[in-house]
Amino acid sequence: MAGSARAFVVLILAITIGLYKIYLHDAVVLLLGIGRVIQPLEDFPGYRCQRIQHPLLESCEDLWLDSSSRKLYAACSNPAARKAWSPAGNLFDLAGLAASGSSDHISVLDIDQPGPDGLYGVHALGFRNGAKSQQLHLHGFDARRIDNGRRLRFWLINHRPPLDTISGKPLDATKVGANSTIEVYDLDLGSGPKSNHLQHVKTIVSDAIVAPNNLVVMDDEKEDFLVTNDHSTKVGALRDLNFLFGDGSIAYCRTDSAKCHFATTDNCYLPNGIAKDPSSGHIYVAHSAKGTVGVNILTEDNRLVQIDEVPLTMGVDNLSIDPEGNIFAGAFPDALQLRKAFLDPNETAAPSTVLMIRKKGTGHAPGDTYEVVKVVEDSEARVLPTTTTAVHDPISGRLFLGGVTSSFMGVCERVQ
Repeated sequence: MAGSARAFVVLILAITIGLYKIYLHDAVVLLLGIGRVIQPLEDFPGYRCQRIQHPLLESCEDLWLDSSSRKLYAACSNPAARKAWSPAGNLFDLAGLAASGSSDHISVLDIDQPGPDGLYGVHALGFRNGAKSQQLHLHGFDARRIDNGRRLRFWLINHRPPLDTISGKPLDATKVGANSTIEVYDLDLGSGPKSNHLQHVKTIVSDAIVAPNNLVVMDDEKEDFLVTNDHSTKVGALRDLNFLFGDGSIAYCRTDSAKCHFATTDNCYLPNGIAKDPSSGHIYVAHSAKGTVGVNILTEDNRLVQIDEVPLTMGVDNLSIDPEGNIFAGAFPDALQLRKAFLDPNETAAPSTVLMIRKKGTGHAPGDTYEVVKVVEDSEARVLPTTTTAVHDPISGRLFLGGVTSSFMGVCERVQ
């Protein structure tokens, strides 16, 4: 081989290796789990876990705990509906959605009263727009008390099937994607008939709400919020491969004006769960394609800037923060099995992990400020759901686990 040809080959190899290290290495390690040890549930004797099964506790993608009322709210569906219609997973089968008989709902559990059946008095809330009931296709959500605590306001991601604006006829969702919105609802916390139904307040539509996955309310009075977009497009031939290179954005929205703008497109690797620390104001964002949690601040002009990053070494979904400031993450130690479970939820399960992220204390440099603790893990998928969200209640010591395709929820009791 001539010297110039040899030099050219060396150059191409160097470029290829460089591109792999920059764009593909993290995704490949995350996908294949190279060097990862997945532990059985028996390795975590500090918790005793069990399944709770009920039609209202299927496919609960996201959870939110109202510590003052001691109630847990869950955005649930059913596995057949999730398998057919999950825009985040590039599933746009409207016929399958219709056949599933889906009726997405917000389920409510009284976390201090498990009851003799162990179902925590589970019941569902209805949705109303005036006197008319509504059907929604739920994903992530957040909630806050308003009106001096007399009402609870919900911000819900709704993946509506696309319709022609003139004829009202269904469009081909595989070509145009979902007509995703943020729906704002109020719940009367009294004892009257309104306490069983969510009353519609407004719908927020924006070009910055592209592929919403989760959201967090930033200020209770301003009612502004941040939304993660797990992709930068609604559909596309290469959308499934975006986890290799990173993709997505985070939008800032106001409830009063219903206006949104992109807060950032930097450092986005399929942003998923999002949570805010009420004490520091830091915003934590789970990046599913990188296996990290970004630590961010919101600037005065409502732009999001990442100031730190916490590596988790596995795929991550939703985040929650308990009253003690600890971050809990639903994580996936086996990404390939996760995909199989998503496509075959009734016959296939995937290992699940719950991670806790907490600050080490003061004086640590960026990159060494947080520690990650594995709380529970189920390598055999024997007890835990394919966990997409985990909520911790420090008072009871319980962990509540939801899974977007699981036909049950999980509850882990802390063993004294």
